[in-house]
Amino acid sequence: MGLRLEQYMATMAQGKENFRANFVKATEALSADDLAFFRGLPIPINVAVATEDANLDALRDVPIIGRLSAQVRTLVLRLFRPTTHADVIQAIAQDASSLKMDGTDGGVRLPIIAFYTPEMQLIGAHVCRLPELSAEMNRRRSAWIESHPEVLDAREPMEKMTPITRTRLTQAMYALTSEERAMWGRLTVQYWRRILRETSSLSSRSN
Repeated sequence: MGLRLEQYMATMAQGKENFRANFVKATEALSADDLAFFRGLPIPINVAVATEDANLDALRDVPIIGRLSAQVRTLVLRLFRPTTHADVIQAIAQDASSLKMDGTDGGVRLPIIAFYTPEMQLIGAHVCRLPELSAEMNRRRSAWIESHPEVLDAREPMEKMTPITRTRLTQAMYALTSEERAMWGRLTVQYWRRILRETSSLSSRSN
């Protein structure tokens, strides 16, 4: 069930070139120590990713987990789209919400990168983006609004903005230099490492 990385990339309807470019650049987020950590995991990890092709958070982070899974043998990656796997997406979202994490309330927020044991016990999940990156994006949003008082609908919820305002604000919030992209990528990989540090105890319980 679910798509392998190459199947997902081949069937992307939007954002394919962006995804491929970020997949190539994802090596900047992976250190030798990171690769050694993931290669040394005591059990195989099933990684279920709930994602959408054009989702900007997914285009930033999913190529990294994709690249990582391609370089180590311990991560078994499968990707799911709401249009074809709605029931699986809902199950992944329910698993993530059970962790009482920030950002899991108020509906399904994608992407969700969920880590499971071989027996499909949930280990942990990464929902949408790092909390620190959310804070940075909120700061950028506030700064953009304050610097553009002439944009009358800038303080409205996103869904009530004109398409032009929404596009401009989204660009201001999501734009990253190559250095910033690499930095946030490295922090994201560190977050995944923290999630998986408990796998040694899971391995001992399963034996």
